[in-house]
Amino acid sequence: MGPLNYYSSKREEGLFVSIDLERQPPLDFHGLSYLEEDTEVVVGRSDIDSYGMFPSDGAALLKQLEAGRTPAEAAGWYRETYGEAVDMAGFVETLRELKLIRDDAVGADLAEPAPVRWQRLGRALFSAPAWLAYAALVVAAVAVVLRDPRFMPDADHLFFVDYAVVVGIALFIGSIPLALFHESFHVLAGRRLGLRTKVRVSQRFFFLALETTLDGLVAVPRSKRYLPLLAGMLADILAIAGLTVVAYLTREPASDLSLLGGFCLALAFTTVMRFVWQFYFFLRTDVYYLVSATLRCVDLQNTARELLRNRLNALLGRRHKLVDEDGWHPRDRQAARWYAPLLVVGYAGALVVLLSVVVPIAWEVVREAFRTVFIDGAPTSAHFWDSSALLALISLQLGAAGVVAWHARRRRRMA
Repeated sequence: MGPLNYYSSKREEGLFVSIDLERQPPLDFHGLSYLEEDTEVVVGRSDIDSYGMFPSDGAALLKQLEAGRTPAEAAGWYRETYGEAVDMAGFVETLRELKLIRDDAVGADLAEPAPVRWQRLGRALFSAPAWLAYAALVVAAVAVVLRDPRFMPDADHLFFVDYAVVVGIALFIGSIPLALFHESFHVLAGRRLGLRTKVRVSQRFFFLALETTLDGLVAVPRSKRYLPLLAGMLADILAIAGLTVVAYLTREPASDLSLLGGFCLALAFTTVMRFVWQFYFFLRTDVYYLVSATLRCVDLQNTARELLRNRLNALLGRRHKLVDEDGWHPRDRQAARWYAPLLVVGYAGALVVLLSVVVPIAWEVVREAFRTVFIDGAPTSAHFWDSSALLALISLQLGAAGVVAWHARRRRRMA
């Protein structure tokens, strides 16, 4: 769920209506949605997921424009109603930035949005019979583990064959449908509400990741936001349970794991790790968005980062602030005071794990593979090709993550 554009109604003395606005005819608006949030109102377009948070008086002013008043007439109405002036030119510019006003010069801007697909599937996926089936699957998996603890997914199941590259490629290929399964639950939980949810590729710290855009959640009642945010973690639980049950059903006569069973438990363990990963809130995971929605924040992550930048700048003895704090939403400002330290702790902890655990293990694996390929290995040996493919796989992962990060950086600079 992306951040809202926050419109702060800063009022000044005098009526800011330019000559152009005096002559401007009524504005033509797209179909807008309104959702009251305490003393504020979320206004936007669900067809392009463009939303802004306005104070109640700003939303009332927008409704006057939408009802057919000219900007000059709406400014006069605002002055009479609230006893204050409004910067109408700036207000209209904000509406244009949010793409709430129709642009007749662009033909595509007038086209009707396509209907949201897969709403029925989304409703079926989270219906009462579906929840009963999910509960039965989880109970079955728990029964399997209680009957035979060897089927509990753990790290020992990762190496279900002797060749590292086979393990790496198999887990890489197997993780793709599981990641799509996770995101599909997010997508369909949003589609059932009529939201235009979709999946994109992103980068989290040093990993590639799939991410569902749930920007439209800001325009639905708060009580309906939690299921789309938690649906992915529900999918992970179901995947772990399903893989555990399959591993048990495909066991050998002597209750030993089959090759398929070993592969299933290896995937189950990687899914457990992905479930735990969601609690790395500082990487904008599902848990972060859940906390942000619960606290009714607008853009907590960026506010906390900007707060840290200003604090660091102050510690360096510089009086000016790098970021203007007037544009922060009050709830973001309040939550950022305790969230910013957690952000630092989270990144520091991830860096410690990276340097103390991930890097040493990866270094040993890469060094052994490098030695096998370039020093001791014979091109005809199986270990030579195993190590070669492993090095290529690692290079591909790091290269892909770097490309995605570079493109994301370019998009931010252009924005």
